Amino acid sequence: MRHLLLAGVGALVLSVPALAQGVNAPVIVPGDHWVYQSGIGKQSLTVTDVRGDGTIVAQIESPSLGGQEIRFTKDWNVVLQPQDLAGNTVFLHYDPPVCVMPPAPWTVGQTWSCASKFDLSGRVGIVEVSGKIEAMEKITVPAGTFDALRVRETVGGVATVAWYAPAVRQMAKIDAGANSPYSMELTSYTVK
Repeated sequence: MRHLLLAGVGALVLSVPALAQGVNAPVIVPGDHWVYQSGIGKQSLTVTDVRGDGTIVAQIESPSLGGQEIRFTKDWNVVLQPQDLAGNTVFLHYDPPVCVMPPAPWTVGQTWSCASKFDLSGRVGIVEVSGKIEAMEKITVPAGTFDALRVRETVGGVATVAWYAPAVRQMAKIDAGANSPYSMELTSYTVK
């Protein structure tokens, strides 16, 4: 579940002056596509629709979630997420959306936290998130070398460091610890 929460965030290619004003939320369009290698194998995310209110509707492909719908806010915060539960796909509905990123524009030093209620087929709970954008730095992953915001956060009790690359409009890497199924690196992408 948490790897999907962290699989999304975006903005623009930035320069040093742009960072002073912050990085805006990305412009996402249908057909944008990202492929990751993770602790559970290959995963991909393909945008199928962007609604008038900014909701990003995408299809996620992973070893356990073939072709399921996932929804995000324009800031890549999770609204609806598929989850494999004993071989069956169920959907987590979050209210408010899980804040894996703060409201844009994003700036180094920015901190945030939230508690999102979820409903999983009648079972309810809360996902707590706290985070900080620590730095802008270069990161190299199989898909290339990018300027990226380094984001340190705790999502549902799991400590992670993620790198959001504005040029690819999504996370380039998530490190949730050695051998974690939530750790992943971007291997390829297409943005329109």
